[in-house]
Amino acid sequence: MAVDTKYFLIPVFVACALFGFRASILTIPGTGFGLAIRALGAGKVAALPGAPKPFLREYTGVGALDRTLVGLVAFFSALIDGNVDQSTVAFAIWGLAQFGAAWTLLVLEARRNGNRNSLLGWILPFGLAMQVLTYTFIGPIYLILHLLFSPVAKLRNGDGEAARKSLFVLLWDMALLPTAVTITFLVPSAVMNMPNLAGMTAGAHYKWIAAWQLFPLWTVLVLYGLHAFFYMAIGSLVPRDDDGKPTTLGKGYTVAVSGVYEFVTTLTTFSHLPVTILSVLPAPARSYLAKSLPKYATFINSSTFSKVFVPYWITNIPKINPTAYVSGDLAVPAKNFLQFDIYCGSIPFVLWALYLHQRTVKNPNLASALALTAKWLVLGGPFAAVAALLRDRDNVVLEGEKKAIDAKTK
Repeated sequence: MAVDTKYFLIPVFVACALFGFRASILTIPGTGFGLAIRALGAGKVAALPGAPKPFLREYTGVGALDRTLVGLVAFFSALIDGNVDQSTVAFAIWGLAQFGAAWTLLVLEARRNGNRNSLLGWILPFGLAMQVLTYTFIGPIYLILHLLFSPVAKLRNGDGEAARKSLFVLLWDMALLPTAVTITFLVPSAVMNMPNLAGMTAGAHYKWIAAWQLFPLWTVLVLYGLHAFFYMAIGSLVPRDDDGKPTTLGKGYTVAVSGVYEFVTTLTTFSHLPVTILSVLPAPARSYLAKSLPKYATFINSSTFSKVFVPYWITNIPKINPTAYVSGDLAVPAKNFLQFDIYCGSIPFVLWALYLHQRTVKNPNLASALALTAKWLVLGGPFAAVAALLRDRDNVVLEGEKKAIDAKTK
């Protein structure tokens, strides 16, 4: 009897989580970055060099929560405020889009019928834990639990009836999820990266950074609130086909969930392609583009592939003197942290999506699945690939649907 592939994947996920944690959080003490952040949080300095002054140290009035928020806000202030190298800005654009896509797909997974009433449905604690203990550590843990306990991970190839029971998500949730993520993740992330927006005060800037840290809470609350409002105002949605006509539950599901996958694909490709193409431009083309767009010349010249995407190895991260650093110095270890965080955290997601795809589709073909993965990795990065695999997997709900309906109506 063949051993299920998931038992080979789980050790890989554990390794990614542990190495990612080592390469992100555990590098902080050895670079001087942690000492600089602690000095800021303790009030020994008014703000980071180049950042809005004064730094805000109270947000909720709850001591333990404020101490956590101060550390998180200080980290992101180091990443985005002051004389930050423009390659860091380019990576932040790419990384935030990938992270937003990951969060969208996690919420979608939590709302599936097969997961909603289990531990996997409690996405809020997992989301908050990601913000404190890193995405690279918590994300794989969620995926391991999913592989072990979710009915979604136990579907048989081509079993449309079981797929319809496990994969389905309430239609209002699918319709409103992109809006909820836009309001609670994308808008705060955009505003916190623009400290000079409309004369924003230093306090307001840091409050926006703090608000973004709690996006898992806001997403869940907004999604539930919007769902309740529209359900009371309009009632239940009817499954509809691509032409807007009433249709079967399976077909209606594929049409509705495609909106979520298209949101993820748009978010990832519209950030991945410009940043990636810019990063691999040959020197003559880069020089020409910089001269043509002098306002963005610094951004264009700084955004090479090695500067944007290649991190320092964990033993070779530049050290910071916590008492003698200048504006932008702290962005280097902060970016390095996030590079390992996103890279190590995303590998399990791609492997997880590949596993679900091959386990669930009627006629699995690893070569075609790998080609689909490669295509979307190039076009939109890891989470465009995850979305493409899950979307193709979801078509299994159409298998045998007409036959099942005919049998019930006889």
